Amino acid sequence: MEPLFTVLIWLIGAFFASAALMSLIRIIRGPSVVDRMVGSDTLATVLICVLSADMALRGHTTTLPLVLGLAMTASIGTMAVARFVSRGRSDNSINSSTSDQALPEHDDVERHRDADGSIGHEDAARHELAHDVVAREVRSER
Repeated sequence: MEPLFTVLIWLIGAFFASAALMSLIRIIRGPSVVDRMVGSDTLATVLICVLSADMALRGHTTTLPLVLGLAMTASIGTMAVARFVSRGRSDNSINSSTSDQALPEHDDVERHRDADGSIGHEDAARHELAHDVVAREVRSER
């Protein structure tokens, strides 16, 4: 190989390595599930690019099933996490558990019902405001 071609390959390899390292940092640091999923998708994309570049440079197709399997797994994982996030969870961080925490007052509509079963105007407005806040949080994470 020509020296320039070898230097170019090493330079591209360094870019791929730095992209993989930054992806791993995003996966480790988070802080939310969405951030970790973005890092995981980026890492999968880098691996697919590296394997594809290897196939192009060496002129073989032996790793093509691996590339296709990795792409399929990454896309299915992304869809699973997107579905999880879109279910309305306002707090997606892995370290927090909502089972130990008491739910805020505005999360339960039944707490706002009057004796006759109707919802008071003030309580209904508070519940609607809380619903809007959660909806904005979910939209901002998409």
